[in-house]
Amino acid sequence: MMMMSSLPCDLVEEILSRVPLTSLQAVRSTCKMWNALTKDQSFANKRGKEFLMIMNHRVYLIGVNLHGTHNNTVLDLKNNGKLVCRDKTAQESIYVSQVFHCNGLLLCVSAKPNVDTRLVVCNPYLGYSKRITPRFSYGGFDKFALGYDKSCRSYKILRLFGFDNKLEIYNLRSNLWMVPNATLEWDIDYMQPGVSSKGNTYWCAKDKGSKDHYLFCFDFTKERFGPRLPLPFNGAYVSLSVFKEDHLAVLLQLPDKPEMEIWVTNKIEPDAVSWRNFLRVGMKPCVRSWNFLIDKENKFAVVFDNDKEKGFKTIYNIAYVIGEDGYYTRVDLRESPNTPLCRLVCSYVPSCVQVK
Repeated sequence: MMMMSSLPCDLVEEILSRVPLTSLQAVRSTCKMWNALTKDQSFANKRGKEFLMIMNHRVYLIGVNLHGTHNNTVLDLKNNGKLVCRDKTAQESIYVSQVFHCNGLLLCVSAKPNVDTRLVVCNPYLGYSKRITPRFSYGGFDKFALGYDKSCRSYKILRLFGFDNKLEIYNLRSNLWMVPNATLEWDIDYMQPGVSSKGNTYWCAKDKGSKDHYLFCFDFTKERFGPRLPLPFNGAYVSLSVFKEDHLAVLLQLPDKPEMEIWVTNKIEPDAVSWRNFLRVGMKPCVRSWNFLIDKENKFAVVFDNDKEKGFKTIYNIAYVIGEDGYYTRVDLRESPNTPLCRLVCSYVPSCVQVK
């Protein structure tokens, strides 16, 4: 039988790239060559397309595949394993209430009942983690974001807190908290969890007394907020997502029509954005979910929702697969009754960034 060590290098890479991320620690302990190979960014880029999802306060990798035809679509959601983001100080897995992804790093917020809130930054691909010590206790309504300074590639955490949106920033390189000169003075009534693109964080929000949503950004290099940025149009429902780290996608539902549109960015910067239509579909009933993902290459989207059967209290998870030419189909995810799907974070590409 041929030994792995005698196989061509490209074949070894192909084999190891198919190993589940949750098993890579065992692979690395096998030999020095495999350890070095799997910690190279070019190898990390060979891994297949996966997505992050929080379920039962843990972070999971989910594979998404479509099979069949327009008349018979099968949605295959494969659980590729739990990412063990461990607080090494406490020597335990993190009870995750929020997670933020930036360039392969995860900022996990642990807000367990009757326990002080903890922040842990981890790289699940390399198995590194770092606990962040707060200046003072976190509040239950605090908002966090993870990004990096493009001038020196230093990763930073932004915290927004208080009714007047006070700011502070933690620098992972210097291990220091500081208060920036920036302020967020808008009278915001509603603000979705942020998403990361090219090291910056973007939010969808609307001001008090207004029905119009907008996009805005925190620039981690300049450490300040950008101006309000326009959405393609204002819908009755707006949801923001990210794919490939450098593009945003927004799901919009028209105010008075059972229609849904998904737009993606051609250009996205802290002070500028341009959009193009990705998919448009007429749907009834309308969904009310911020969980959606898109596959740009194969031009489809999956929108997650839930549904209650008439006359029954059981709530089932469902998904809508949306394609070109107004096509959509409902897929029943009945294996998980009464367990709501948690926030789908984004597509996940492993990174070799070290958390020091």
